[in-house]
Amino acid sequence: MQIIIDGQKIPVNPRVTKDILTTLKSMAEKLRWGIAYDTRRGIVYINTRNPSLFLFTPDRLSADNAESAESDRLGGKTICIDPGHGGGDSGSAGPAGTLEKENTLAIAQQLCYKLQKNGASAVMTRESDQEVSYAGAPVAEELASRIDIANKINADLFISIHNDAFNDSTVSGTTTFHYGGTESIYLAKAIQKNLVGQLGTTDRGVRFASFFVIRHARMPAVLTEVAFISNPEEEVLLSSTDGREKAADAIFEGIVSYFKV
Repeated sequence: MQIIIDGQKIPVNPRVTKDILTTLKSMAEKLRWGIAYDTRRGIVYINTRNPSLFLFTPDRLSADNAESAESDRLGGKTICIDPGHGGGDSGSAGPAGTLEKENTLAIAQQLCYKLQKNGASAVMTRESDQEVSYAGAPVAEELASRIDIANKINADLFISIHNDAFNDSTVSGTTTFHYGGTESIYLAKAIQKNLVGQLGTTDRGVRFASFFVIRHARMPAVLTEVAFISNPEEEVLLSSTDGREKAADAIFEGIVSYFKV
């Protein structure tokens, strides 16, 4: 097992055990450090400046993960998933009162589970209803904290998940954005095609945009607006267990298509 603190590898390689991982987790929580465990590469990442970097915690690591694996076709790939909004930032709200931040987190959690079962290392920018940087942080700082996670772990892909909204509740559909570059465009097209196919939403296309998180990504990156939370029918889709699962499956299939595995 390797341990990397703030991007620097420490000169020890202990054998990975649940006790060691539990100790590291407890230490990180006490000192308010971020921690992530790459199960495929056997690397523990510790970030002393960002307590939001949590995904692979010791209580989630067990032989159960290996036993329930579907395949290893994404082995060696590290994918950063960004559930939009969180904490004091609820994002948009639907006519029935559902919140974007809850929908994006639920979809991201299911997507990460699917990625892990197929051999990938998946890191979420947030795992719960919280800001990634700190409560009340300026928008630019919050967004920077999100993409910093992907850049620091050298993720192969960055995918930010959102819900669209408009003041006209009849507007509907799915859009996936990129910031240029052949690989990002290809990834956006793959995810968009699968989302529209799985959800049955209107195809609003793949578009260029200068969103902060995809503009500052050092890897292929997209931001997908799964559907319109402001549209009553699509609000139900986004807030339902079935709709969220379909969205996660579609993004997963888009990733698989991108890697051609």
